[in-house]
This record gives sequence, C-alpha cells and structure tokens, in this order.
Amino acid sequence: MIYEMRTYELKVGTVQEFEENFSKVIEERQKFSRMVGFFHSEIGDLNRVMHIWEYENSAHRDDVRVQLSGKSWWPPKNAHIIESQVTKMLTTPSFKKEPMTGELGNFYEFRTYTIFTGKMLEVTSRWEKEIDSREAVSPLAACFMSDMGTLNEFIHVWPYRDLNHRMDVRIETHKMPNWPPGSRPFIAKQNTEIWIPAPFSEMR
Repeated sequence: MIYEMRTYELKVGTVQEFEENFSKVIEERQKFSRMVGFFHSEIGDLNRVMHIWEYENSAHRDDVRVQLSGKSWWPPKNAHIIESQVTKMLTTPSFKKEPMTGELGNFYEFRTYTIFTGKMLEVTSRWEKEIDSREAVSPLAACFMSDMGTLNEFIHVWPYRDLNHRMDVRIETHKMPNWPPGSRPFIAKQNTEIWIPAPFSEMR
C-alpha cells in the first residue's frame, strides 16, 4: 500500500466549515479508496486540516483520480477557503505496514523526523528491534516514510487520551533503557504537532 497525506492551510476560522463540507461526501468518496485519517491542527500551525488516503499503488491512485474527475460532488466545495495545499506520498516500514484505525485517542501526535540521506534503513531497523517494548506503553497508530514531496521524512503517529496522558507516557518511556532506539545520530531535525480527528475519521 501507499498513502497520500494532503494538508490544507485554510482561512482563519474556517476549519469547521471545511470539515462539514467534507462530511457530506465522505461516505460516497470512500467507495473509491479508503481515507484512514482526517484531522485538524490543535498545536502547531493552526487553521490546517489533513487527510490520509490509502491506495494499492500509484496506478490505483491515478485510476481513482480519473474516476472522480467527472463527479459533480468531488472535491467538496471548499476552494473558497483554501489558502494553500501540500501533498506527500508515503510508504510504510515492515514493522507497521498499515495504520491502526478505530477509537485510539482524542489527540494524535505527529512526530516528523528528517533523516540524513541514506540512513532511513538504519533508523527503521533500530525501531523494528524496540517497537514492541515501546508499544507496551502506548500504541503506535501509524508510521510513514516519505516517497514523494519532502524526502527523508520519518513520520510516526501516537494517539493519546489527552495531553496529561501524553506526559504520563513520556515519563514511562524515559525510564526505558532502549528508547529512543539509538536513532538520534541519524536525525537532522525534528518536528511535533498535535492533531484532532474529525468524527468521520477512521483513526479517531
């Protein structure tokens, strides 16, 4: 599978309008390909929404886009409130081949690490050795590696009940002897943001 992460920067105060317009067509849109996540930003740059689409491969994505091009209801009527948009094509590592779905938490932390060129395999191999012990504390909802767009990004997604739960988990993981799993020397920079799932998101 491949995953498309589309992020929109919206006019101030229009996130609810964007989500409401999307909710009117999402059931029909899901018949063509699965949207596993829909979120709006809570901590970080605000007035943004993000959705994550699953495809079998790039040919499947192209086919879906052709099929949708003739639909009057797609895309949702949000063009008037969109300031900019960015899309990334993502793959997944062997230890988390597809995102978890269902009621996982009210807050999702998206941590994006920019990895030094040529070191992604080193990072994922170290994670694979230690991820089971880390997930004994709290689940990893999804993990992605950028394939198109900004390259060398390693994106891991952690759900929490709230920010207090996040802090409790971090206290516990700081006690772990092998977490982080030795990947810090291969990281050029880090970013973290908190996103809130929409009611119709499969990751929620």
